[in-house]
Amino acid sequence: MSGLVGDNLARASGVIASAGGGTILQVKSVKLETTASNAGTTPSQITQFDMSFAATESDSKLYFQAFLNIGGNGSGTAFYFYDVTNTAIVGAYADAAGSRLRTSFGDATASGLTTQAIFATWHEPGTTTSTDYTIFGNMNQAYTLYINRNYDYANDAKISNANTASTFTITEYAGSVVTLT
Repeated sequence: MSGLVGDNLARASGVIASAGGGTILQVKSVKLETTASNAGTTPSQITQFDMSFAATESDSKLYFQAFLNIGGNGSGTAFYFYDVTNTAIVGAYADAAGSRLRTSFGDATASGLTTQAIFATWHEPGTTTSTDYTIFGNMNQAYTLYINRNYDYANDAKISNANTASTFTITEYAGSVVTLT
């Protein structure tokens, strides 16, 4: 089969239309390869994951994903995505229930071990203005949350003391192809 290929405007003239548009409009990711820590009694900003992002279309849907390697000397962690520009939690997080914290991710890690915090959510910014996003998180009580390392962090060749990497990724999807209910 042969023929001319053009954009959708060429369709009226009999030219075969090219595959135009697309579902994914852009992807931006922050990769943290060094170690970091966060301390406190409630989730707070983890600045190593700060990212400015501007959607290309006002009706775009953004998919936030985090893969964090974490460790600590306490038990229990909590995380959520945060819109620093508009001071608001982004996406799905728990319903209000008494005085409980409302987060997107939480676990009950055993003391001293390394685990993964993997969480994701959808967001509809409704604008093409650049917005600053980040991840908020911490460990239970006042224990220190470590990222990309375990609590002990001995300088030896044991796999349990290995350095790791973590990522925060935002994928922009065309609003016409994603329906959120």
